[in-house]
Amino acid sequence: MEENKIPKLLLRLDFMLKSVLFVAVFSVMFMIVYAPFSISGWFDIFNGQHLKLAVAFYIASIFALITSKIALAKVSNRITITRLSYVLWLLGEVLFISLLYVLFTIYLAYDGGFEHISRLFVRAFCCSAAILAIPNIILTLYAAYKSKEEVDDVMRYHSPQFAADNESSRLVSLCDSSGVAKLTIDIDSLYYIESQDNYVKIYYENNGTLQHYMLRCRTSVIEKILADTTMVRCHRSFIINTSKIKLLHSEKTNHIIILKHHNINPIPVSKTYYDRLMKTISHEPDIH
Repeated sequence: MEENKIPKLLLRLDFMLKSVLFVAVFSVMFMIVYAPFSISGWFDIFNGQHLKLAVAFYIASIFALITSKIALAKVSNRITITRLSYVLWLLGEVLFISLLYVLFTIYLAYDGGFEHISRLFVRAFCCSAAILAIPNIILTLYAAYKSKEEVDDVMRYHSPQFAADNESSRLVSLCDSSGVAKLTIDIDSLYYIESQDNYVKIYYENNGTLQHYMLRCRTSVIEKILADTTMVRCHRSFIINTSKIKLLHSEKTNHIIILKHHNINPIPVSKTYYDRLMKTISHEPDIH
């Protein structure tokens, strides 16, 4: 079942919303080439009268894709999305866009019978499939590449050589929602962990470079695993390594933490976790 899963990056909402933008830009270029061959006279981006109709169709299509991606993100938080289910979901998007195109054409420029409609639908489906398939193939290859990078990092941390070089280090194993250890890492290399729905994004330093690893697991579970370490929860969405704190800045009721790595943005501290955090770092002389 593990090999049937798709790259986690493909199911991140922010990545999927960016993919919609990529598809929109690609589709404009595609339709510039395809428009002269369209059998529906209303879809002409070079005709001022028809441009508004084309724009309306694009807006409706983009809204449909955004809605689909949000729904997919919610579904993926509850069940495992396999390669087959992901492909079927994308085919559903193609089918919906094709039907939307046919409905626009029937409403605006219907001049034929059932045969005309069926021929229009087939061409619309092929067109929509090409427009959505090419960007999605590119995005899937990119996500697979990023996933391989993460796996390589995991294998490095699991390697005997790494363990031999870090006998005195404090290694901790982080498990996914099914209880399988996915990342074994030196606690001193961790900077912070950010919650993203049912995933956590683990930020750590590797050979002087800040990197991250996506793990399907609830923040509360990770917090329990790291209970006896320097990792402390400071916000509903953040767990930080107190040994990496450079500065704690307070202004009235607002508190933020600056970590020692220059590529990390300030991290908020909520009222709920402020007292516990202060108690934990009270013995840290380097924090101001």
